[in-house]
Amino acid sequence: MERLRKRSSLLLFCGVMVGLGWVAIPSALSEDTAIVYSVFKGIDLGEPNEILQKDYFVNLGVNQGIRVGTILEVARKAPSYDLTTDKLYKDLIFPFALLRVIHAEKDAAIARLEKIYPPDKTPVVTPRSVIVGDLVRISK
Repeated sequence: MERLRKRSSLLLFCGVMVGLGWVAIPSALSEDTAIVYSVFKGIDLGEPNEILQKDYFVNLGVNQGIRVGTILEVARKAPSYDLTTDKLYKDLIFPFALLRVIHAEKDAAIARLEKIYPPDKTPVVTPRSVIVGDLVRISK
């Protein structure tokens, strides 16, 4: 029952705003996979010099060695297809951004974008930003 409750929570957090409703995105990731599970962006109130920040919520926290200032590497998992056989060849995982933790709790943290790697160093990423479901790990 507890496992079902955790899975339901993950599906809830992996919702994506589409039009006026929420659509749950089922996840094939294990419970041990560290991901970005939510993104929050402040509201633009029309201030001319205001810079809006995005907060990225990750399912890593103090229990996993995270603290304020920790740098997290963000990676995207992308399938590659063999066009000669029309079959999935393998899933590729490539890093493309860094996040810096600004708040950490027991099993969750909030981070802000530190850097997106330049296009000549990463495969094509669409969208070229951190999104819900991206993989995270502590940067080396």
